[in-house]
Amino acid sequence: MAQSGGAGRAAVLVTLTRRLGERGVSGALFRYQLMANIVGTLIIPLFIFTGLKIWAGTGKLEVEIFGVTHGYLYIVYLVAAGALALKARIHLLWVLVMFGAGLVPGLTFLVEWWVVTRKVHPLLEAQESAGVATSAV
Repeated sequence: MAQSGGAGRAAVLVTLTRRLGERGVSGALFRYQLMANIVGTLIIPLFIFTGLKIWAGTGKLEVEIFGVTHGYLYIVYLVAAGALALKARIHLLWVLVMFGAGLVPGLTFLVEWWVVTRKVHPLLEAQESAGVATSAV
């Protein structure tokens, strides 16, 4: 049983590694979604502990830990969002919204959903149908 669980985890890691290294829009999309979820998750406790630090005077260490972690990963998020925007040719206004979403708790989840469903998935579907049409000829 332990070997099958270990093999299952290894297979998941191999799949994630492949997806992280993919080129094109689908790889950029995966990296953006991953970073949006990480940054969006980290900013929520950061705001909670910042409020506790201001009003109750507690949580200074937590604010420092979550603040530094969110700060560094926000830079990676910006790179991932910029790479997706370049590959998917997303409008500049949406790029600015994507960049700013990492600074507001909960907004990264909404913007990520909107960008994926409204901007990137139609592009991927069009590329897929064009690929099928050219391979059929």
